[in-house]
Amino acid sequence: MNGEAWTVNCPKKLAMYKEFVTQMYDKHKYITFEYKLGKPRSIKQNNALWVYCRQISKRCNDAGFPCVITSPVLSKPIEAPSTERCVMDLLWMTVQRAMYPNKDESSRQLSTDEVPLVAETITRHLAEKYGIHVPFPTKEFKDGNKA
Repeated sequence: MNGEAWTVNCPKKLAMYKEFVTQMYDKHKYITFEYKLGKPRSIKQNNALWVYCRQISKRCNDAGFPCVITSPVLSKPIEAPSTERCVMDLLWMTVQRAMYPNKDESSRQLSTDEVPLVAETITRHLAEKYGIHVPFPTKEFKDGNKA
């Protein structure tokens, strides 16, 4: 797609966007628009997400739960130490895809309201099934520890 992105979050920007659309239509007579609803995941949330994955991988390794890797080229699954990437790919993205099937490529697709919902689901599951409690980092819980 050839174009630009607009964030419309106030009446002034809405008016500017309407004017832009009018100008583009007058010039090209054919335009396709795509839109996203909700405020996108923030940089702070992204950083907190990676801290969260790192803390989960550490706690899983400490508790003796390795990352299990399967592949068509492996005759049997193999175990490896858990890493933040493993947690992101195998745990976070699996839950994200189940909760938000239309946002199945990256955590970048989530809104600021959706990130904590995925984290709550993972936190609850790990605590209930494995006794592993990792809170999603907030200002109060920095790097997984109370500040």
